Amino acid sequence: MLESDHTPVASPDKSAKFDAKAVFLRLNLYLKRSPVLLKLAIIFMIATALTEASFAALIKYIVNDAFVTASPWFTKWVPVILFVALVARAILGFCANFSMQSLGRNVIFQLRQDVFKNLINLPTSYFDQNSSAKNVSKLIYDVETTAVATTDALTIAFKDAVTSVALICWLVYLDWRLTIIFVVSIPLLVLITRYTNKRFRRTSKDIQDSMGGIANTVKEASIGQKVIKVYGGQAQEIENFEKANRFNLKQNLKRARVSAGILPVTILAVAPAISLILYVFLNYLRTGPESAGDFVSYLTACMMLMSPLRRLAKVNEKIQIGITAANSVFSVVDAEPESDTGAVALARTKGGLHFQNVSFKYHDDEKQAVLSDVNFSIQPGERVALVGPSGSGKSTITSLILRFYQPQEGCILLDDKDINDISLKDLRNQVALVSQETTLFDDTIGRNIMYGMLDQYDENRLQAAIKAAHVDEFLNDLPLGLDTRVGEHGLRLSGGQRQRIAIARAIYKNAPILILDEATSALDNKSERYVQDALETLMHERTSLVIAHRLSTIESADTILVIDRGRIAEKGSHKRLLKKDGIYAELHRAQSGNSRKGFFFWNR
Repeated sequence: MLESDHTPVASPDKSAKFDAKAVFLRLNLYLKRSPVLLKLAIIFMIATALTEASFAALIKYIVNDAFVTASPWFTKWVPVILFVALVARAILGFCANFSMQSLGRNVIFQLRQDVFKNLINLPTSYFDQNSSAKNVSKLIYDVETTAVATTDALTIAFKDAVTSVALICWLVYLDWRLTIIFVVSIPLLVLITRYTNKRFRRTSKDIQDSMGGIANTVKEASIGQKVIKVYGGQAQEIENFEKANRFNLKQNLKRARVSAGILPVTILAVAPAISLILYVFLNYLRTGPESAGDFVSYLTACMMLMSPLRRLAKVNEKIQIGITAANSVFSVVDAEPESDTGAVALARTKGGLHFQNVSFKYHDDEKQAVLSDVNFSIQPGERVALVGPSGSGKSTITSLILRFYQPQEGCILLDDKDINDISLKDLRNQVALVSQETTLFDDTIGRNIMYGMLDQYDENRLQAAIKAAHVDEFLNDLPLGLDTRVGEHGLRLSGGQRQRIAIARAIYKNAPILILDEATSALDNKSERYVQDALETLMHERTSLVIAHRLSTIESADTILVIDRGRIAEKGSHKRLLKKDGIYAELHRAQSGNSRKGFFFWNR
């Protein structure tokens, strides 16, 4: 039985290679982007901590003055004092928590902005290697997790640290000799903290990997839900999800074991010191009734000290989780954006394209090149068609024109200028793309047509594009017209309607070069007639590069290039290639149903 490869593979050895201190310091720089909130949060946390610690001191006077000596003044006012202290604690606690949470959300907002801003500018090769589900996981799960390091950890570091210091100072004030016994146990806590550092980093990295696996499985199941239903793949998808989910469970349980062990070990480290302190105090330092307040206050301070110390002991866990997530996030922020070495401005090209000895591999270690020594020229306004079997390199040629990838050998010229010397933005402004897999965004029809050109809004230009692409044939039947939302991937519209919107977008752009990548292959006859008519309008007086499997759609092309295994096998007009009786003629006969041999030739 074939094994599924949905389960992500953890890389524990890689998780400790980054500089945790540098990542943490960099993450904290985001706190400084909201200086007012940061200062308020720190002030309120310190005030809250001091208020909490003051209860231990208040206990001493309540016991001595209210119970032992029964001071009339104190017994009268102690309820008021206690009430004021509790109200102050409540108000300060709210202010501290709200300001810190606001600070944390601001950090998350800024991080997500930085991640997406760079993500949208990364090269195509990055998206080839990283699934969209993985990118979504980084933006949602990893960025959210960084809040643990910036809010929870900072709250503990300030509030609990100040509380602990205040309580220890009170313990020293009551009896410094007893406090030395307690301080002796602190080095053991440091050793425990160091031991758990690497464990938390490793498990946190594995959990992030597992979340990416879950996101990818859910995404595939959502996109392919029709295929799943038709082929009865529910059980298979459930199995795939269970594997990804179980992997996530396994990694979380690993971290849970480490997390669950911290508190008991911390208690075991501190318990002997607390017990010894109480023994010495009760047996050697008790001086009389007036020491009752000191005893209860000391005992209260010790008990109160346990909670902040426990949280301080576990703060490392939160920091390590946050640091690991932050490192994952910063890997996207620091990823090298799409390179743009072009310095030549180009307002509008004439449309002449020339491939000179172009060879290309997607990966340098590939033995077989996708394109090998490709040479051809397209004159301004000329229509050139690319035909050939799947995987022959047709779409790769268009990707190289748009500089999604760089050829290892040769060069591509536009108006006799190397496209690498042209500004990337100016280069892509010269090209309009209409592909088989129409990309529409979950927005209105109008905004999809003007996508990327909203600042160039022109009503006459928009209406002309709508009419030329035959979008008005169905637009008038929609109650909201141009304001109709198309849904995710445009699924609220038919394939023909989506394709006509894509053509209207290309017409609205009015670029001098047009690339059509299987633009009509998935349409019914009626939709294809509309689309073909719209394409004829679109290609008028434009340099057009057309990729097509159905040869009937490109018979009128000025030149047809037959691509086979990364090379140009044949070149010429439709009539000339038929006369030559070579590969193109064989394919034409196969599509006409006259040659089974030809069919198998192109589907080998």
